[in-house]
Amino acid sequence: MPETYQYQGNPFIKEDLTHLCLCPCCGAPDCGEEYMLLTKSEGKQEAVLFGGGTFRGYLNYWFYEGIAPEEYNRLPEFVRQNNECTGWQDISAQCTEIDADDFLLTLESIKNCNRKEYLYDDFENYYYPVLKKFAEEAMEKGQKLYIDI
Repeated sequence: MPETYQYQGNPFIKEDLTHLCLCPCCGAPDCGEEYMLLTKSEGKQEAVLFGGGTFRGYLNYWFYEGIAPEEYNRLPEFVRQNNECTGWQDISAQCTEIDADDFLLTLESIKNCNRKEYLYDDFENYYYPVLKKFAEEAMEKGQKLYIDI
């Protein structure tokens, strides 16, 4: 069972991608829906801020009728939890531990999807390298990875 984490104070923001995020509905900056990828180690907290609506738009590529069960079951758990409103995407979720390897697999899946209309250049130019580096550094340091929505 993933643990939840109540962060104290303000984490050190390593990157803030919210200025890139446009609301998928109105086109304005992501309407204030911010997500935070977070780690903690030795009393230090580090985070990356990014737009939740924009990021969910990338995940929603797989949220459609007609996907074969075998294909769906091969999706990263992070994507399935988004589709099913469970785990990190549960309505009561706040700062939930996520599997760093699975998150990296999710980033690769988004980057390599074959329907580019779901992507913007911002994903490959900003989201992908920043989130990948953050998750890899957390893994190298033996830190847990959390997402706060």
